[in-house]
Amino acid sequence: MKMMKGDSVKEMKKKPAVEVEIQIGGRAPGSSPIAEELNELEMEDEDTYATMAPKGTFTSRGLDPLVKNTNKLLVLFGQDPSYPKVMDTDQLPTDFTRILSMFVAAVDDAVDEGILNPEMKIDLSQIRDDAGLMSLSGKIEMLAKDREFKRFLQEDQKEEQAPEMEEEMAMSPEEEDAMLMERL
Repeated sequence: MKMMKGDSVKEMKKKPAVEVEIQIGGRAPGSSPIAEELNELEMEDEDTYATMAPKGTFTSRGLDPLVKNTNKLLVLFGQDPSYPKVMDTDQLPTDFTRILSMFVAAVDDAVDEGILNPEMKIDLSQIRDDAGLMSLSGKIEMLAKDREFKRFLQEDQKEEQAPEMEEEMAMSPEEEDAMLMERL
């Protein structure tokens, strides 16, 4: 919104905001059947993590170290280690619960393969207060420093990348010819 001569900031705040709808190919974003299905799946996913999110009385005393150590461990998963500070709450955010669930799955796999001690297993359902958060934070900090766990995660990432590379390299002679002709 453009400010005209004589308009005050107060008057600008009173003026309604203009909404613009962008249409692509004659359709508004999100109006396709695929977009609707994706929205449904995202809502289901959000509900799943909201259900499994630890509930209790959580303050910065337990949340701050947990977020700090979560960011340290995110690096080992190839993720951006910049999860923001979580304010005092009675339920952990669903996106944070999603991250913790990723840790739970990796720890379970590592325990199953004998890489980690079963005592390192994480049970989100048992976390109800700051003491539970601090215990989880301690485990996560130990995981971030554990050399065997780091190696396990690196091997797991390599295994995930290997099939992609094989698919890229597995071309028929006709496909190879077509690709070479495109380059010329």
